[in-house]
Amino acid sequence: MFRTIIATGAALAAPTAAFAQVDSDDEIVVLGTREQGYRATVAPQTNKSDTPIKETPYSVQVVTRELIRDRGITTIGEALRYVPGFSPQVGFGATNDRFYIRGFITPYNLKNGLRRSAYAPDEQLQNVEQVEVLKGSASALYGRFEPGGVVNFVTKKPLDEPFAEVSALYGSFDQLRLTGDVSVPLSGTVGLRVNVSHDDRDGFRDFTFSRDTFIAPVIQWKPSDATSVTLEGEYARKRGYFDRGFANDPLFLEAPRERQFGEADARYTNRGGVASLFVDHRFSDALSGRVAFGYSDFTKDSYYYAFGFPPVSRAAAAGPKVNRRTSQAYDRQTDLTAQAELYARFTTGAVEHKALVGVEYGYDHWRFDVRNPPFGVNIPIDFDNPVYGQRADPTVLVSDGAWNSDSTAVYAQDEMELGNWRLLVGGRYDWNELRNRDYLASTGEEATKRGAFSPRAGLTWTPARALSLYGSWARSFRAQVDVGRLRDGSLPKPLIGESWEVGAKAELFGGRLTPTFALFDITRRNAAVSDPVDFDLVIQIGKSRSRGIEVEVPAALTPQWRLIANYTYLDAKILEDSFAAPGARLVNAPRHSASLWTTYDFAGSLKGASAGFGVQHIGSRAGNTDNSILLPAYTRVDANLAYAFDAGFGPLRAQLNILNLFDKFYYDSGGAFIPLYPGAPRTVTASLSYRFGGSR
Repeated sequence: MFRTIIATGAALAAPTAAFAQVDSDDEIVVLGTREQGYRATVAPQTNKSDTPIKETPYSVQVVTRELIRDRGITTIGEALRYVPGFSPQVGFGATNDRFYIRGFITPYNLKNGLRRSAYAPDEQLQNVEQVEVLKGSASALYGRFEPGGVVNFVTKKPLDEPFAEVSALYGSFDQLRLTGDVSVPLSGTVGLRVNVSHDDRDGFRDFTFSRDTFIAPVIQWKPSDATSVTLEGEYARKRGYFDRGFANDPLFLEAPRERQFGEADARYTNRGGVASLFVDHRFSDALSGRVAFGYSDFTKDSYYYAFGFPPVSRAAAAGPKVNRRTSQAYDRQTDLTAQAELYARFTTGAVEHKALVGVEYGYDHWRFDVRNPPFGVNIPIDFDNPVYGQRADPTVLVSDGAWNSDSTAVYAQDEMELGNWRLLVGGRYDWNELRNRDYLASTGEEATKRGAFSPRAGLTWTPARALSLYGSWARSFRAQVDVGRLRDGSLPKPLIGESWEVGAKAELFGGRLTPTFALFDITRRNAAVSDPVDFDLVIQIGKSRSRGIEVEVPAALTPQWRLIANYTYLDAKILEDSFAAPGARLVNAPRHSASLWTTYDFAGSLKGASAGFGVQHIGSRAGNTDNSILLPAYTRVDANLAYAFDAGFGPLRAQLNILNLFDKFYYDSGGAFIPLYPGAPRTVTASLSYRFGGSR
């Protein structure tokens, strides 16, 4: 029934095309940066094409630098809050940000089009130019991904003119953040850009804090108009309190958000770096190529208080006790991706083609060990009146292993244009070699070899310049070597996804209003979730489905007034399973969510000042697989004021930000593997930045 509705769907629209060809007698509306609103016309890295977003047969949302700056936010998780179909997910130990898209978690991200794991790295916003979100299956281009979508971080590049910006921020919970962004042309063909940040803050929960330092240099060489060579690096180090949040028991919904059930000595240290190289060359107007290489190496050294099994004991008459055990863990994760691609433009008869062929090799290697106290040792703490000071040394090696995935792939895509019609067909074949090694049990040395073909197809019809209608279908897969083993010791079967989508993208009032509308239906088979009998193992649920509606409306109402609004209806549930009852909702997937952000630039005597206001509503969500925990709906309001002025020695920008203006109590996330995390209370920050040189 739903696919019948999808097959007849149509409506509104998306951004204009920066690279689209137009007839000489067409009206061309040129908008300034502020007048464009919060929209992008192309997402070339995510799509691997310069085809305008308006003409692509799937949903693409872009968090622009303009929106990031206007909102004054500093984290990746906050940057994505106003993307339709997005749900926040706190990472392991609250050490990083992760995401759900259309009801499915995204365990891997892209950076400049190269795949990288989301487990160990803490993605920084300081060197990010914009964030691109491709909805639906990305496997036809990128291989091992979930069917909900993928997030791509596009980094800043050297500018043609000297530029520098330094800033300082101070706010709630003693947060002090210092940043620098410097771009220097070293010669007529070589440019250097360096971004740095240092963030020092305490948390709103007991004992919590974080201290992180980040540096990201990039050097770019353009020996000719046809060639560019870009070398990028990142180094990050972050220390903080390892926060396990609240356990998956309904009792914890009664706990104050600041209460900690660990001890004050819990710690983590994340460190590592990224190196990447991109060589782009245009052989002719019809043929170009790209070679890309990316490598990352991250470690996580942590000591924390894990919840026991079960997490709560109600045997004592005095009140419930929280069962705990200490854990000491070390993880090292290395990722490598190497790509070679060719792009061609050609014509066969009346059909114009944009073709892509590529080959990729990559690996994701994860080495880990975990120590716990001797079996049976429990250090309970009172739920209502916790008294701290207990400790049990983790002296027993309980886990020592490695999860390795090596992959070789070939892929191709062709975008064919005939009049007002555009047909996209593509596919990718991956050969995977998987090893899940348990050094304690001396198992898993033999490799598991699997292959998968991931096709996609889409059709776009543009009956008028202002309107595009589209439909698409795709399949996805993800080898699940990194989630654990089944009870029989074998690796889980690959996760298989299939997605259908139809929608419409419009461009109205000279490009000032660019709404989009999408209907989607996604099914997923073989997802691994924690085993309710033994949390060190996994089980596979049979089949789950996510279907819904997304609407996004970026608008530049006047040259001074911009907004972006969206709404998502999401029906995400289990269809077939041997553990959870059919009809159970998928975790962290609200049925209804909506958001709006708007910024107004004042004029006249208040020129240079601006005010921003945002509201986000997240509906109720399942907090665990069997739906015994339901996270309540919430509405969060944010606001800011900014003032740009010349202090006599250059342009300054002062900004006051308030997140959670009305101090709403809410839960950021829950999940099958990850505990519950409450959201932050009202958070106020004030910042001052100084910019000189060319425009950013």
